[in-house]
Amino acid sequence: MINERVESWNRMAWLWVFLCAAGIMATVPVARGVQRLVYKTAGREFFTYSILFVVASGLAAVVCFFIFKLKIKNAFQYIWIIACAGLYSYFTIHIKSPEEAVHFIEYGLLSYCLFNALSYRIHDRTIYLTTVLCVLLFGTADEFFQWLIPQRFWDFRDVGFNTLGGGIFQLAMWKGIKPGVISKPVNKFSVSLLAGIITIDLIIIGLCLSNTPDAVKWYTEVFKDLSWLRAEEPMIKYNHKHAGPWGILSFFTPETVWLLIIALLFVVWIFAAYWKKTIGLNRRESSNEHKDQKGVGNN
Repeated sequence: MINERVESWNRMAWLWVFLCAAGIMATVPVARGVQRLVYKTAGREFFTYSILFVVASGLAAVVCFFIFKLKIKNAFQYIWIIACAGLYSYFTIHIKSPEEAVHFIEYGLLSYCLFNALSYRIHDRTIYLTTVLCVLLFGTADEFFQWLIPQRFWDFRDVGFNTLGGGIFQLAMWKGIKPGVISKPVNKFSVSLLAGIITIDLIIIGLCLSNTPDAVKWYTEVFKDLSWLRAEEPMIKYNHKHAGPWGILSFFTPETVWLLIIALLFVVWIFAAYWKKTIGLNRRESSNEHKDQKGVGNN
């Protein structure tokens, strides 16, 4: 674990993020074929047992690293790591379609790559939430790409599984691994980046929630080359009992969704401005205290 890093972006770290994301995207066109092959030759339980094996192996590796390399004696760190492995195992066992558990491994790995890349510039606790929101962004893009593939469809549940996989990994990083590089107080750049990622996520989700059958019909009439999208299953249907996760969007329209998003963005940036102002005040107070102490020492 790297405990010292300068505050600058690392191109190689972002290259690994790109390669990981590209690898995930590359599986989309062939996923159904692989699923049918595995079901036919090894059975649907193969996915469940494979994911559990990966989780158990990862847990064993981390615990050994803690004991023999880092010599960690804090019991709570071990408890959090085991608890996160337990969460992965629980959702893997109880997921409706076993192959969907692969999302946990894919986006857990992507979560690590994103954390590693961001940690070259962010050294405070906002990195965990920023990483999860970046995973949400990639996971949403993954589902949109899947919607473009014939005989594949958009699924809010998969967006949730993608984010959950990355979120559990970040919980393990925050409470279990506790990387030494994340030790500085929150700064204005971190707050701005966090607010920016929230903004991008909300806008992208808003666009996806606006991709109704009527919207598809409209832009495929404008761009004739996209007319094949009319045959795809709609991403969202309002005034439908199954609209959105748990049917919550059955009470909304695209217009009300955007009004809610605009309101959320307003709150996010007001809070970000207040947070940055507080950081500035704290820094000035700390600087004044340091000057007073220096003056007393000189006297």
